[in-house]
Parts: sequence; structure tokens; C-alpha cells
Amino acid sequence: MSTLTIETSTVSVIALVGETTIVRRSSDARHHAETLAPLVEELVAEGGRPDLIVAGTGPAAFTGLRAGLVTARALARAWNVPLVGIGSLEILGRTALDSGTGPVVAVGDARRKEVYAAEMVPLGVDDVTVTWGPEVLSPHMLATRGPGRYVGPGAALYADILAGGTDLEISPEAMVRLAKSRMSRADAGEPLDLGTEPLYLRRPDIG
Repeated sequence: MSTLTIETSTVSVIALVGETTIVRRSSDARHHAETLAPLVEELVAEGGRPDLIVAGTGPAAFTGLRAGLVTARALARAWNVPLVGIGSLEILGRTALDSGTGPVVAVGDARRKEVYAAEMVPLGVDDVTVTWGPEVLSPHMLATRGPGRYVGPGAALYADILAGGTDLEISPEAMVRLAKSRMSRADAGEPLDLGTEPLYLRRPDIG
């Protein structure tokens, strides 16, 4: 079984996860619509069509997030495969927890001198429990929550405020593990939302 992962909260990170993992990344965080289709086409040509699609649902900028989710929905319909949505900060947090202990605060760049943030702890080896967030707030306000392990693009951008925060690349394998954990929990009767409604946290810029 192979899984296509699509995450566009920053640059486009597309992967086909199966016996091996094939990853494609764009270098442009502003032209997701133009880069997604060629990246997916490359993956499918190399690894075949997937059996499952997992998409990051944000929070993130309006344009990139919309492009990723529209692409994921269109592909799921065309290929008649299941589609699962996972919060982008949860993906980032699970990636960080794979190489350290919790809790961890996943931090995205919300622009306007603000960040997206959520704190989480491990739930087993594949999932996370969010203890607060996601929220949009200033780095200074986030720092008042107390010392923490800050990871992600927002943490690196404001490392002087967020106690040495560091960036890290999301793990497509972590995305797949999160999705399969949520699917199993939902099948067992937990009221989990596996949908792909985008999480913006604030209204998009106009003009």
C-alpha cells in the first residue's frame, strides 16, 4: 500500500510513501498551483498511483493551503482513493517528537510578525495529543507561555525570542502514521474529524 502526502503550509512537499519514500519539494512558497501538478506527475510516473492520500490542513496562508487541498480532493476523486486531512502543526510536532521528548511547540510563520502555534505531547509512537492551540499570536506572547521546545519555520524565524527555536523538515512518514492512527481510532468509534477543511485562523489578505 502506498500513500501520497501533500503538504503546502510553506513550500510544497509532496511524497509517495510505500516500501520506499520518494519526495519532491518546490523551492517556491508562492506558486503552489503551478508546481503541484508537475510534482505529483513525477511521483506517480516513478512510483505508481497511491492507495491513500493525506493532506495537511493548515494553519497556513490562504493561497498555498487552498491549492494543496483542492489538488488532494481532485486526485482522490479521480483515483477513487480515501483522503485524510491532518493539521500541519500536528505533522510538524509528530516529526519533532520522533527525535526527542515532549512536550513540543510547533510554530509556523503567520507573517505580519505573528506565528501559528500549538503544543502537543506524544500519543503512542504514531500520534499526538494537542494540549493547546492552534492559535495565531505574536512571538513575544508565545514566549510568555513559558520555556518550551519550539520547532518549525516560525520558531527559526524568531529564535531570538523563542529560546533558540529551530526549523525542521516535516516527515512524510510521520504524516502517514498520523493518518493511519486517526483512521484506526475513528474506526474504533472515536469522534475524530478526518476531513480536509482548511484551517486559516484568520481572514485572508485583500488586495
